[in-house]
Amino acid sequence: MGRLAIVVLILIAATGVTAQASAPNWTGTYPPCNRHQDLLNRGPLDLGVRFSTSDPALARVFRHALEFWSSVLDLTWHEDNTTNCALQLVDGSPQLFDEAGACGCISARSQFPDRPDFQGWIAFNPAAKLTDDEMFRVSIHEIGHLLGLPHNPSGSSVMFFLGLEGSLRLDATDLNSLERSHTLRDGIADNGPIPIP
Repeated sequence: MGRLAIVVLILIAATGVTAQASAPNWTGTYPPCNRHQDLLNRGPLDLGVRFSTSDPALARVFRHALEFWSSVLDLTWHEDNTTNCALQLVDGSPQLFDEAGACGCISARSQFPDRPDFQGWIAFNPAAKLTDDEMFRVSIHEIGHLLGLPHNPSGSSVMFFLGLEGSLRLDATDLNSLERSHTLRDGIADNGPIPIP
């Protein structure tokens, strides 16, 4: 189920590839993150993160994914369980994943910052059974979307849209896209692709 879920996760993201930027984001009955626009700042970024998931393993792995992004960007983060958050990890509803694809096996969805109704939300499907490694890769991918990264046509990029298996990295395309909108850590752009641990 895990590998299928990861493949299907990216089908969600594939809808983002073909959808126009004016298409609204998915919505839900989650508390707002009033500082979601902080995700669009060039840097340094100081993001308040609300963990609204009932899955402690997912929250732990998501924290690890945030630390990865902190090593790439001039970014710090802290937990903020108020509406002053910039990013919120939520348990998605069955309807959220049913509307995204007929198979019902999509593992996660993020909002896109260039679309209306952006709130800085990432939803995981509680019905998807993922390993810690799969949750980590999916978390990195989805946080990448919140930071404005599009899908990457390279199968070795963590931002690829069909699956997240094998050796993955943030490649030159990803880094160039990030550098246009955010401040990279010193030396990151000079050291080539960044492997996903």
